[in-house]
Amino acid sequence: MNVLAEGAYATYPHYNGYWHGGVALVRESGRGYEVVGVGLDGADQVVLLELEGDGAPPWIDIAVESETLIVPWQNRLVVKELREAQAARVAYAPPDGATMDGLVGVSADGRRAVTVLTAGEERTLVEIDLAAGTAKSLVRVDWWANHAHYCPADEQWIAFSHEGSASTVPDRVWAYHPVYAPKGVAVADQFAMSTEPGRPVAVGHERWMFHRPGALVVAYGESPVGPRGLWEVLPDGTTRLVSAGDRDWHCGISRDGRWAVVDTSGPADTPGRGWQNADHQSSIVAIDTRTGERTVLATTTHENHPYHPHPSVTPDGRSVVFNHIGPTARGAAVVELPG
Repeated sequence: MNVLAEGAYATYPHYNGYWHGGVALVRESGRGYEVVGVGLDGADQVVLLELEGDGAPPWIDIAVESETLIVPWQNRLVVKELREAQAARVAYAPPDGATMDGLVGVSADGRRAVTVLTAGEERTLVEIDLAAGTAKSLVRVDWWANHAHYCPADEQWIAFSHEGSASTVPDRVWAYHPVYAPKGVAVADQFAMSTEPGRPVAVGHERWMFHRPGALVVAYGESPVGPRGLWEVLPDGTTRLVSAGDRDWHCGISRDGRWAVVDTSGPADTPGRGWQNADHQSSIVAIDTRTGERTVLATTTHENHPYHPHPSVTPDGRSVVFNHIGPTARGAAVVELPG
């Protein structure tokens, strides 16, 4: 394990933080926050963007093809073209009375973004034209929606979630499609996934996949029923338990679908499930998606956001980047996947 940048954290696991063969990380600065680029060997640190003022720790996303970096900051959407020398710009501001969610996803070509706007009790999934600075309404709901991101395998599928306590939300994983789900649809049938009729599995932290339309999603150790662990769910309602686990927390997947990775609520080899005997520790676990076999890669501790471990697989499929808090180091770290 190698710490890449002290005091820096990686972005949310269903977004992309990778650019130029390295990774973009966020850390506090004297004037607010800064986004720094660093090689996966920890070298060549460069400041990519500075965010001045007060605000919650921001989450970035980088367009896979164009390397357009976006970040919501102080209820504005800031855009920086990493391949160009021009300054960052404000690409979108919500209308008066509306609040933009702190999670905003960007399309692969860097032209569009998706997020949720809140106005009163209504939440609206919107798609933003980053050049025009306008937003198109896609789906309106009267519950707490967030975690909007494009499905990398087919960007007509746009993911969002029904947020809330996992034990009381039986329809967490949602998606929009202009043809197949123009009003939005709950993708994962949590009742059908359960081994106990009439009781839904408690799931969350979905991450839509690169190699096929569909998502990985975690059935938490705290779920009152099983099977618990890492699941694959497809828009046609097909579900598959990829690997059983009693402590899975967040998940990520490689671009080719070969490897998944999870962090855990407590050490992976400690008896119990969920947060039982967790002691603020977490394991970084690689999962072979073909066999479900698990390999513990590293052990860390965690704090509140932004310092959940939040693992993601590097674009070359060889390593995992995660947020690490250890006895002598604190920052984003990298560890190799099994050969």
